[in-house]
This record gives sequence, structure tokens and C-alpha cells, in this order.
Amino acid sequence: MFWKNLFLGILGLAIGHSYGQDCPLGLGGTDPQQIAKVFEFDVNQQERMLQWVDSLETKNGPLQTKLDELLASHPQRTPDELSAMGQKYEAIKEEMVRNSRFYDRLVLGIFRPAQYRKYEELCAELDLYPLEPTSQAMLGGDKH
Repeated sequence: MFWKNLFLGILGLAIGHSYGQDCPLGLGGTDPQQIAKVFEFDVNQQERMLQWVDSLETKNGPLQTKLDELLASHPQRTPDELSAMGQKYEAIKEEMVRNSRFYDRLVLGIFRPAQYRKYEELCAELDLYPLEPTSQAMLGGDKH
């Protein structure tokens, strides 16, 4: 019960960051070990997930740097400048969310049927739509 509540809490925080109606795992924002515990991953699943976490960090690292530079250097004296900065900020954050969602779907692709049903049940409790799993094979390998 503790892990279920922990997952729901983490998931709730992740959703607040522009996920909309999707039910994310929160890869990149959630401790991967918590995901592994909630869904009772085997060693192979854990290893693959950790590889994808590294890949996601590699993709989102430069985007985070762009966000930091934007906040530090963009003019913010007028409402128009603030609005322009906000639009740039949102575009970068949305790209980061898309990256996270992509890797969430890869992780879902290695779920066993019982694990995916558990994920669907947790999403249903939050009244969110589960993401569709995908596999690296369907995407032509790990190009992301």
C-alpha cells in the first residue's frame, strides 16, 4: 500500500508539469528505483530502464541548460519581454516532456501483462489515460 501511495503521489507531481490527461511514469523526474519497486521489475527490466534514464538525461541536459540560460539572460523589463520569455520557456519544457513521454512508453513496452494492468489500475484511480507502450523494435532501434 505504501508503494502504491508513493507512486500516486509522484505521479500527481509529474502530472502537474504539463502532462495533461496522459498518465506518465515520470521517467527523468521520478526515482527509477521507485518505479522498479512499484512494478516489481526484474533485473533485466531495471537495467534497460536505467539505460533509458541515462539516454533521457543526455537528451534533456542541453534543454535544461537552454532553460537556465533563458532565465538568466532574457530581458524581463516589460510585459512583452516576459511574455516572449514565457513562450520560449514553454516550448523548451514541452520538448522535455515529449522526451520523457517517449522514454515512459519504452519502459511500458517492457512491462509484463500484470505490470501493465497495475499501471492501468493506478492511472484509472487518477482518472488519467494510460500511455500506449512501444518497443525499440517498433521504432527502428534506440535512435532517441
